[in-house]
Amino acid sequence: MTISLSLFSYNSSEVVVIGPEFHEKEFFEEELVNLSKELDIRIQYKEVQDPETYIINNPNSKISIAIIPNPQGVTNLANRGSIYSLDNLVIDDTSIRELYPSHLKDIVSYNNNIYSGWLRLLPNSLIWFDISKLNQYPDVDFTTFESLINSTKDLADKNISPWCANSESGASTGWVQTNWMEDLLLTTYGPKVYDEWSRLEIGPSNVKIYSVLKDLGNFIFYSSMIENGYQEIFNKEFRNLPRMLLDDNNDCFLSWSGHYFRYYIPEEYKYEKDFGVIKLPSVTYENSIVGIGDALVLVENNEVSITTMQSLLSKNFGEVWAQKNNSEFISANKNFDSAFIENSLTSYKFDITHDALKNDMFRYDASEIMARPIGANLLWKMLIDYIRQGPESLVRLLNELDKEI
Repeated sequence: MTISLSLFSYNSSEVVVIGPEFHEKEFFEEELVNLSKELDIRIQYKEVQDPETYIINNPNSKISIAIIPNPQGVTNLANRGSIYSLDNLVIDDTSIRELYPSHLKDIVSYNNNIYSGWLRLLPNSLIWFDISKLNQYPDVDFTTFESLINSTKDLADKNISPWCANSESGASTGWVQTNWMEDLLLTTYGPKVYDEWSRLEIGPSNVKIYSVLKDLGNFIFYSSMIENGYQEIFNKEFRNLPRMLLDDNNDCFLSWSGHYFRYYIPEEYKYEKDFGVIKLPSVTYENSIVGIGDALVLVENNEVSITTMQSLLSKNFGEVWAQKNNSEFISANKNFDSAFIENSLTSYKFDITHDALKNDMFRYDASEIMARPIGANLLWKMLIDYIRQGPESLVRLLNELDKEI
């Protein structure tokens, strides 16, 4: 299905946008209130647990637009004929295809038609650090990934554990390690190999996948590298990471974590005073970022829904949201003016994200692109088995995963 403005006119004064619960939802809803006034229509946000499933199970519901937090959800809905192609959509006098790099278009395309625009992006390739602790170790070198690992190994050799690595997440334990793996794969072997892995055109036993996980093992298993030992990866919950990092009773002062880390930092700690963040240092490919984002899909094909979609994807949407002191809004629109961003942490993350976008070096979380039984189950399990069983288990586990895939 393709949108056609000529066939539809305003047949409703209300636009219903559905989506999940998410951080800063109240800022998004404030933007919708402003947009309602600007367009002279009523825009309602309806929170649902799983927007993709909701659309499938409620085909007759009056839904105009949906936030889908996973590109697989977009292509699944497109395959079912539940959403409309956006190929003809114009945003700020520009074709939607001109707004995003190839990767972000490809992962939300079906049968060569694009079915989504991007509301916002969230970077994951980040190293968080405790400023006061880091200042005690001036020899820690962030120039490259190798120099960072080697300089922290020097501390570990002195029985100082530089890394906090709590990663327990119930049945989902292992997803943090998929982030580590993806970060290393992209910066080591580049976007072509990363995309082949995302599509499983190369298998787990491929030498490049083996190489990345072996390098990861050199980080995980190195004696004293991780506070309280590598068992913390599956023994202590990831939400405790910020408290552990910022606690002066602990040695560790570095955490290889994504955007989510910020959600769990206690309010009394301030960016650039108590903690800082830096993009993961590169191996071979610079300006690479792995992250996630929120995709917008068109469920109802009429003029008011299309006009609202154009506004939501425009360079102006999010200007009020970005001016909130605690906002983490990063527009995916390449023409968004970053001068509106008040939060200096968000400004830094915007810059590294858009630097990656300019060179098509932003890549979506690979495990979220893979078939769900693999990316959100088998891969997690393999990584935790690797950590539990040690470095000598790697070849066997990769071969076993190859067979299961």
